[in-house]
Amino acid sequence: MRRLAVTLAVALCAAGSARAADPADADALSLADQAPVVPQRAHDWQLSAEAARVHSVLRGAASPVEAARLSFDLRYDGTPAAGLRAVLSDRLDLTHSNTSPRESNVNTLREAYLSWQKSADEIVDVGRVNLRYGAGSGYNPTDFFKAGALRSIVSPAPASLRENRLGTVVLQGQKLWSATSLTAAYSPRLGSTPSTDTFSLDFGATNPRHRWLIAASHKFSDAFNPQLLLYGGAGMSPHAGLNLSGLVNDATVAYLEVSAGKGRALVAQALAQAEAEHWQRRAALGLTTTTAFNLSLTAEAELNSAAPDRVQWDALRAGAPSNPLRLLGAAQTLQDLPVRQALFFYATWQDLLVKHVDLSAFVRSDLVTHSRTQWLEARYHWDRVDAALQWQLYSGGPGSVYATVPQQRSVQLVLRVFL
Repeated sequence: MRRLAVTLAVALCAAGSARAADPADADALSLADQAPVVPQRAHDWQLSAEAARVHSVLRGAASPVEAARLSFDLRYDGTPAAGLRAVLSDRLDLTHSNTSPRESNVNTLREAYLSWQKSADEIVDVGRVNLRYGAGSGYNPTDFFKAGALRSIVSPAPASLRENRLGTVVLQGQKLWSATSLTAAYSPRLGSTPSTDTFSLDFGATNPRHRWLIAASHKFSDAFNPQLLLYGGAGMSPHAGLNLSGLVNDATVAYLEVSAGKGRALVAQALAQAEAEHWQRRAALGLTTTTAFNLSLTAEAELNSAAPDRVQWDALRAGAPSNPLRLLGAAQTLQDLPVRQALFFYATWQDLLVKHVDLSAFVRSDLVTHSRTQWLEARYHWDRVDAALQWQLYSGGPGSVYATVPQQRSVQLVLRVFL
């Protein structure tokens, strides 16, 4: 596998230019989740290959971690019969590093479902669907099916985390009216234990219990389309969610995303402690504005009452040296905010100074222990090739949340070829 990865990586580095558009799904209910507009696809099938070289510096380590990754991304979106849509989305990541384990190969079956358009206003989906909800840009409290869905993280960018994850096996129906939509989804229990096998379908991560979701939205005007959600399941308390987004002016969108329901604190989940459920509130409030020169700026305030406050964080650190890492690991698995309050700033600039050059960056500032996580990407597009340089940094004072992350900083060079 290592020889195959090295051979293909060299071949990709020698590939010529020309680029096809990345078929990212548009989340119609999330006006603030700004994804680049891509041309309509010419073919049902799309395949891309990505080679990456990663250099990471760990806190207290004598030498850096060097890793090489080769990824294959396969997508199909077609209509095998009238009124029937078939979707398949899969990603294979092959990784070799100079630390243990040296080989890490993970396949992520993101989506595999059939969609039947029973009539012009009725749609039924069955299979593995990546259900994405939320108006927020950096934090999505109403994205209820995100927990346990990450098998391989290739980028910390919010759009990448929402796209490159396991979907959930569901039976879903949608009814449309002139200004209203109603969606109901049922997710059955198919497993209980997450799997680490390379080609596992990992039902234990995505379908650990019977769950259901109801989402309703109404378009009051072109600028205001709120969404209400109700989510629950076996052995859990129901949660309610609300997504609001509206135009402040022609260039600015304001949004609010909130969820509320009874649940356990993040510390109790991380340390496997028995604890009664309490009311938990999560929220993201922000603004996104776009300039005439293709610069998009987002500022977002984030709240997670299930995360520890400063007193709880200090007590967690005092309990055992491994406790902070266990909390960060639980937050990553749940895709939840590990701090109680944070500010998130995100920027994308298309055609920065030079045509085909895009710049993206984010900063999340922890307001509890005053630490930060930062990410920057510069990307150049050819017709069928993308080249990107990514940089990531975790910083803060001794004992702060993001200064506890073992990886202090990393640099990643990526080459993606659309086949």
